[in-house]
Amino acid sequence: MTQRDEGHDYRDSKNRAEAYERKQKYEAIIDMVIRWLDSNIDEPPMGSVGIATDSADLKQKIELALDPSTTKKQIEDGDL
Repeated sequence: MTQRDEGHDYRDSKNRAEAYERKQKYEAIIDMVIRWLDSNIDEPPMGSVGIATDSADLKQKIELALDPSTTKKQIEDGDL
């Protein structure tokens, strides 16, 4: 195997690992959204101001969760 082939193998492996982590992260984000929505259903916010604020908070959490530096563990633990 040439050095070039080894470089391609490394890149392919790294790309697969990143794709796997992204998939895991997206699943964790969906679970986080479902938990948040369940909480709103069980304890609905008061009035439209509460809903607007809650929606803004959810959007911020999703954006933080999608940040490449955020780990799956942080998402699962709610450390955003």
